Amino acid sequence: MKNSMKHVIPVLLLALCLALAACESDRQAGPPLGIVDVERVLRESAPAQAARRHLEEARAVLQKGMEALEQEWKDAPEAERRKAVTEGLAALNRQMAAEEAAANAVVMKLLREECEKWRATRRAPAVASRQNLLASDAGADITAEVIAAMNARSPEFPPLPTVQVKKRERK
Repeated sequence: MKNSMKHVIPVLLLALCLALAACESDRQAGPPLGIVDVERVLRESAPAQAARRHLEEARAVLQKGMEALEQEWKDAPEAERRKAVTEGLAALNRQMAAEEAAANAVVMKLLREECEKWRATRRAPAVASRQNLLASDAGADITAEVIAAMNARSPEFPPLPTVQVKKRERK
């Protein structure tokens, strides 16, 4: 019995070592984690640049609306004019904030879709934002691939805003 135990223990230890090595190699050979520099995507991708152009156009529409409001109320008594301009400016600022949120949502939706396509194609467990990582392997960066995929898409932004100027009641 002692002789058979002498042979069984090394065999068991060898089997255990092989099993652990196989587990470690499976872990290392698993699907990659993709890392995207979101700030770079928002700076360099064609959809992000289109969003900036769309917002410039929206800002111009709202600025013309503000100018029309000031023109409409230029001859009003000072207190009425100030109140109308202040309310109008607040409304236009809220509208601009809504325009920015809508344009950002369009770009972020495209970014999420392209990251999900990358993840699904490579059977990766996740795609993470570089800004949320403390350290990563440079080979995990998929930013250029994501930007290229986004550049092939055409974002659809909401229509430009329209401005209706509150008419002054003349006495």
